[in-house]
Amino acid sequence: MPLYAYRARDMGGNLVTGTLEVDSKAQCIDVLKQKNYYIIDIKEEVVKQDILDFASFKKVKIKDIAVFCRQFATLINAGIPIVTSLATMKEQVENKRLKKALSEVYEEVQKGRTLSDAMKKHEDVFPMLLYNMIEVGEVSGTLDKVMNEMADHFEKENELDQKVKSALTYPVIVSIVAVLVVIFLLTNVLPVFVSMFKNAGVELPLPTRILLAVSSSISQYWYLYIGGIVLFSFSLSRFLRTKEGGRIYDTMLINMPIFGPLNRKVLISRFTRTLGTLISAGIPLIKAMEVVERVVGNTVVAEGLRAAQEDVKKGIPLSEPLKRIGIFPPMVIQMISVGESSGSLDSILNKTADFYDGEVDTAVSQMTTLLEPLIIVMLATVVGFIVVSIIMPLFELYNFIGQ
Repeated sequence: MPLYAYRARDMGGNLVTGTLEVDSKAQCIDVLKQKNYYIIDIKEEVVKQDILDFASFKKVKIKDIAVFCRQFATLINAGIPIVTSLATMKEQVENKRLKKALSEVYEEVQKGRTLSDAMKKHEDVFPMLLYNMIEVGEVSGTLDKVMNEMADHFEKENELDQKVKSALTYPVIVSIVAVLVVIFLLTNVLPVFVSMFKNAGVELPLPTRILLAVSSSISQYWYLYIGGIVLFSFSLSRFLRTKEGGRIYDTMLINMPIFGPLNRKVLISRFTRTLGTLISAGIPLIKAMEVVERVVGNTVVAEGLRAAQEDVKKGIPLSEPLKRIGIFPPMVIQMISVGESSGSLDSILNKTADFYDGEVDTAVSQMTTLLEPLIIVMLATVVGFIVVSIIMPLFELYNFIGQ
């Protein structure tokens, strides 16, 4: 739709400027007249699109959403109207994808839509939890409080994600460096020694012949290796996007050694915090579970929560069906049971989330402690095998010269 920039005056004679994305200039005039504006000027703006602007495809991170919620809450707390706050925010945010979404939300709100409805049209940018909570804030008149709660929530989510990423950074970097070192040894160092041994007439032992075959294949058919890796990555990505593939991957994540306990604790923390936030805002348990099911980030847990909703509708306490999912330890089940009995489920869930944030810290430290020696041993084994494969012919050469 075309974009129209306008200048007008309101009932108080104040100058008002802005833009509207509508089908025609006549529709723009109708919208402004409905606001009782005296129109001064309307011009159609030419929107330039840079097809090489890859920043517009940049993913909106949780940190971006947290900053937006905090700043938006500050503006509303200061008594600034929602439309004016949105106009300020869309100019202030740096992420271009979020900026574009906020611009469209701003236009929709100007036309009379509620903020939550306008955000629902951008599910790829704004989390489901956010616009559901905003809807509650709009109905109850506590939008400023809700936005502050959402800022707290997404800040904790961002902190949780950063902890997991920091735990994975070290092993990933070391693994990449190890692979590059091994490839360098196989393609540059080993052939020099092998040619020397062949010229001396030394018979190469089996480990050296194996490495030589690997070295030759990498040097001569490197494009096949790269093509195979790309094809495998593409096929794996396609498979993981399927329902069955996603379920297998998510099952592996919560059951694999070392990483499994960490993933389970992250899921428990996310589940308890999100559900606690929704219930404390006054959202009914069934509706809250529907939201949590979509934001929990694990297919297996989401399926369990979907089945749990049906049990809760029948009057069964939430703690009972959660046992069947298999990732919630007895302490969490017991805490939820106590919360249901005492009518303080939201408070109990938030306290449980805080506890598991600390557990995630501990799990990250333990995982790093376990991975460091494991990676060192694996790297030492591979490099040691290469070194032995080079040294063995050296002994043969020494014996040959000695004779």
